Amino acid sequence: MKALSEFLIGLFEALGMYSTSNGLGEHLRGLDMACADYTRQSTYNLVFLSLFIINSLIIFNYYYGILNRSGWNNVGKWLLNVLIGAVIIFIIAFVYTNNDLKAGNICNQLRVGVSDCAGFATTAFIYSIIWSILFSILIKWKSSVNRKVPF
Repeated sequence: MKALSEFLIGLFEALGMYSTSNGLGEHLRGLDMACADYTRQSTYNLVFLSLFIINSLIIFNYYYGILNRSGWNNVGKWLLNVLIGAVIIFIIAFVYTNNDLKAGNICNQLRVGVSDCAGFATTAFIYSIIWSILFSILIKWKSSVNRKVPF
């Protein structure tokens, strides 16, 4: 489990869209308020779990649920579904981190700003789109109507 967590952290921090060392990344890893140890729940894990579940449900619904019908089998409607999932993930990531920042639930030695929260949310948005594309490629083949969307 630790290896998976470290992989997720590396994946999110690889884009470099927010401060990681002595910044938001430390808080997201679970640094406590006293700045002494990583005892809090990792936000990376929570956001990734949300990303995985929400986007998987949206894409699964597109290919096998109520959206698997004529009129929805075009790239524009598929892209709308992907973007809806990505926006939901952006909001979750931003609100979760920004609420901690506003409430002062972040170690006072860390340099964290609203732009870091937006950068983390944007990173989650990008990975949300990537996961939706990959998941679409994996499951679309047995869809009765939408199997040729997006490509």
